[in-house]
Amino acid sequence: MLPGVVVGSVDAYLRALRRHTPDQVAAVYAVGSLALADFSPKYSNVDLVVVGDPPLTPLQVMGLRRAQKRLARAGRPAEVWYTSWAEVAGDAGIGADAVLATPSPLATPMTRALLRQDALALIGPDWPVVGYDDAVFRAWCSARLDALTTDRKGLLVMRRAITPLVLEASRLAQGAITGRLYSKSAAGESVGIIVSTRYRRILTDAVGYRRGARTSMYWGPFERKYDALILLRDLREAAVGARS
Repeated sequence: MLPGVVVGSVDAYLRALRRHTPDQVAAVYAVGSLALADFSPKYSNVDLVVVGDPPLTPLQVMGLRRAQKRLARAGRPAEVWYTSWAEVAGDAGIGADAVLATPSPLATPMTRALLRQDALALIGPDWPVVGYDDAVFRAWCSARLDALTTDRKGLLVMRRAITPLVLEASRLAQGAITGRLYSKSAAGESVGIIVSTRYRRILTDAVGYRRGARTSMYWGPFERKYDALILLRDLREAAVGARS
């Protein structure tokens, strides 16, 4: 079930989808935090996978741009992967994104993992046939974690970015090491099995903020930033060790 705060905008988008592409939409899935029961009004956006049969054309996707913009949450744009059954099943190069200039950011091994086990069907079958490779998922998580930990600005990282940074790194480390898909909150709560208990405070702090807490467990921002950056370093080292 969708959170109440997004029901109206998602329903409006689905009406626009049916209006612009009659008898062509085979399925629509909510993915990301919506599917993993981890939606945060403060941090989450709306992520959808739209399966066309036949695939939607670039012109049809452009016609849905206004409806998609209305899915934005507090300045966070929605992400929609317009695809086909063949592409979801693993036939590379087939589907809407094969002819779009810019592939969807959702066309990733993580979205495939979610479609395979936790997708929330808004239209169409509950369990689609999904092309998935555990080794590809682990490698993708590891590469993303590497990029996340090397593309930082030290203590200049923005305060509001700490929570998403800590939880995304935790989820990527879990994926790289265990091959399991976690929500961001669940990853923050369980990643303590991978790293030292010294990080319990920064992890609890991040999960709390994601769930609506208004106060930090830290007296000042610099200690919090420092703990977050050292945690990222140790998560990356754990993932590298698991690859060795």
